[in-house]
Amino acid sequence: MHSPVIAPPQPEDAGDWFDFLVAQQAEAYRGIVPDDFADRQRLQRDERVQELREKFAEPGTGRRLAAKVAGRIVGVVSVVDAPMDWETALGFVPAPEPRQLDRLYLHPEFRNRGLGSALLDAVDDGRDLYLWLVSANRAAQRFYRRHGFVDLDESHRAGQSWGGVAMHRMVRRRP
Repeated sequence: MHSPVIAPPQPEDAGDWFDFLVAQQAEAYRGIVPDDFADRQRLQRDERVQELREKFAEPGTGRRLAAKVAGRIVGVVSVVDAPMDWETALGFVPAPEPRQLDRLYLHPEFRNRGLGSALLDAVDDGRDLYLWLVSANRAAQRFYRRHGFVDLDESHRAGQSWGGVAMHRMVRRRP
């Protein structure tokens, strides 16, 4: 198996990024989110891919990376400014830190091989971070704890497309 190449995604990667993300979320949350979760996400594909193209072309302060093997995305990670619009709308402000680890997903073939750590290290600019985590995702909790994140006593139920699953925040603060 070839080693993944980690680099910022380009606008032409937007469709592959979206498709990869939906597939990995459906896999990671199987039995946790509604069975039609991926189908609902795909209904928004055209709009989301256009948004991604724009973000990839002009990343601003966002940091996004894709891991590829033979041109195929096998991992994605992104860090964005916080709070996100949905957090503000639901009153989760102020954010515990100014930056949020927005997503980190790997293809199953690349889990437990160091790629998640490599992506997190590559996107990390040394600032404190927080994230929202599906509480039932125990493997992700273990991963983030190994990387210095701790649970915050703060939770909410995700929206309808996520089936109202319980989520909570984790934070990593640098000394």
